Parts: sequence; C-alpha cells; structure tokens
Amino acid sequence: MIVVDSNIITARNLTSSLTSAAKQVEEKDPVWIVPVLWRYEFQNILANAIKAKQIKPEQALNIWERVSNILIENECEPSASRVIDLVAQHEITAYDGQFIALALEMGIPCVTEDRELLEKFPSIAISMNEFLKPESTCIVREAKGSYHKRKR
Repeated sequence: MIVVDSNIITARNLTSSLTSAAKQVEEKDPVWIVPVLWRYEFQNILANAIKAKQIKPEQALNIWERVSNILIENECEPSASRVIDLVAQHEITAYDGQFIALALEMGIPCVTEDRELLEKFPSIAISMNEFLKPESTCIVREAKGSYHKRKR
C-alpha cells in the first residue's frame, strides 16, 4: 500500500517518458491510496491534454472512468490540521500537503516525482526509481507488542 501523487497517476494513465516506471510501480504495489483531491488534479491534467490536442474529450472521459473506478475505492482524507501544519512548517502547497499528510498519517510511503517533496520529505516521499530498486521494500512495520504471561 502506497500513497501516489497525481503525477504518478498521470504517468500511469497517459503516455509519457514515465509511463513504463509507473506501470512497474503498480506491479510492485498495486494498492494506491489517494486523497480526494486527486480527482480534481487529474481532471485538470486531462483538460490540459484536451486543450493541447494530445487526447480527444471521449478519450479523456474513458480514461477518467477507468481510473476513477479503481482509485475512488482507495480514497482517504487526511486531517486538515496535519495539512495546514505541513504547509506552515515546510512552505509547500496545500495540494502537496494532502498527499504527504495522508502518507504520514497512514505510515506508508508517498511515491512522487515532485522534486520539492522528495527534498523536503526524504523520510516519506520516494521517487519511482528509488521505489523500484530491489532493496526498497517500503514496508511499514508495527512495533512489537508486549505480551505477558497470565498468572495462574
């Protein structure tokens, strides 16, 4: 389970130089968690692709329906206070704060190609290339529980 930034969703679903890596990320970990914000960012990306004549409106709608049917089931909303704290402390956008806050709250990595996030959050933000390295397991482990024998 990983949080994926909108740039990863875009790379996976629109052809680009990052598409191959995004597909490999999906193969390594197919459970992609996203904040509700992803919908609006991705729709805007599709709108820009239409304006640039890279795709037709029908294609954009087909892509939207296919992707949203998968990701809507994995939406989680981070706490507003966490997002605002991140914005204030790290001078990032609230949009970026949504993805980082969600990853922090869930204790899972945020896969992104956003250089600013990779620099400011090296403990939680990871690039696709780093995520795909064999030694990168990106597993969040729970602390060991303490168990006591019952007295008889």
